[in-house]
Amino acid sequence: MSEGIVEIFMDGGSGSPTAPALDIVFVHGLGGDQLGTWQTDPKSFWPRWLAEMFPSCRVSSFGYDSQKLAGFLTGGGASLHDLALALADALTNREVLAPRTVFVCHSLGGLIVKQMLRRCSDSVNPEYKELGRSIVGIAFLGTPHQGSALASALDQLLRRFLSKQTQQLVYGEDGLVDLNDFFRSRASMQQIQVRAYYETEKVGGILIVDKVTANPGVLGCEPIAVQSDHLRICKPENQKAPVFISVCGLIRSLLKDSTPSPGGGSGGNAQGDTAESTHAGLADGSEPTHTMEGVTADIARDFEYFTTVAEDDRRDLEQKLTDVGRAYAVRDAKRKKERFNMALQRHIAQPAAVTRYTRLMSEVESRFNRHVARAIAEGACAAAVDGIIQNEVISPCAALESGAEAVTASLVDGALYYLAGNCHVAWDNV
Repeated sequence: MSEGIVEIFMDGGSGSPTAPALDIVFVHGLGGDQLGTWQTDPKSFWPRWLAEMFPSCRVSSFGYDSQKLAGFLTGGGASLHDLALALADALTNREVLAPRTVFVCHSLGGLIVKQMLRRCSDSVNPEYKELGRSIVGIAFLGTPHQGSALASALDQLLRRFLSKQTQQLVYGEDGLVDLNDFFRSRASMQQIQVRAYYETEKVGGILIVDKVTANPGVLGCEPIAVQSDHLRICKPENQKAPVFISVCGLIRSLLKDSTPSPGGGSGGNAQGDTAESTHAGLADGSEPTHTMEGVTADIARDFEYFTTVAEDDRRDLEQKLTDVGRAYAVRDAKRKKERFNMALQRHIAQPAAVTRYTRLMSEVESRFNRHVARAIAEGACAAAVDGIIQNEVISPCAALESGAEAVTASLVDGALYYLAGNCHVAWDNV
């Protein structure tokens, strides 16, 4: 298997444009390689189709050893970090750097790109920072991003491609969920256009990446169904295939939007240089840079805040409840939190729903911090705290006007545990 970057030229061509307007970089997943992942036969190699259709762009494909990625997923080390650095190094060491970069990722290749963005954002290396700022678009083809379905998807991928035992996937899951929390905030703050695709057909009787798992949780990104399975979703048969047409549309929109960023690099964001946390640039009251039609700036800002894990207390929900003697509630709390998160992601591309859920989270946070936090600080017993939660948080929030869909006590419960998991409400004085 070839490793590193290989450039893709149009038929009869011998080189890329001397000053590419956009870098288009393909990154494969488990069991793939630089070339085979993107074709069913040499005539259907669609990176070459893009090179021919967009002559001002430079098209390339990144290859790596899939065993290294599998090692990370099964608890064998931080190889995802290593592969991300290898990708960043390969891109920054080319003689000519395009001012803007878009990635096309299959399956777990999307995890490498997200980790690379994080590494570049945190780096003090100016070349890595420039690369991170240049990222303006990412197309995820069958990439598992989040939720309880993430471990199941990873399990099936490893079994399919490498026949690995995956009892240790819990190790990878927490880190990957945290990575996606970072990505959601960064993609919004940096105005990265994100498109996600999921398969509708099964492999060996299993739907590996479904609509929920494929959702990166980025405001305005609604996963697109592709009538294919996980192995073929990255292999459009011709130029009329929906995936090819959609990715071409993404590239056209990025080429049209050539306005330089305030930071001096195309497609970047000046805030990106000084971001020290996943919600930097929002806590200071500035407007989020990526909104959707029908969502006000205030709602978009609050949505980014609530769906990003706060930095001041990084314990997970189970640990927080256990620390205050509520271990008995952990199972129910995790289930309700996950149901709320799934509902939130399922409606993330619908402005009315985003507004509804954001207002509910805002009301829950406000009421909890006003009434419950005080009682906890004064040493109230668990029964008293439960009564205050019911009377001052759950009942009033369930009575809120919500339009077409009612606010139920269960939904309020889910919002409360979701906010606790993201460290926006506290069950103790830590």
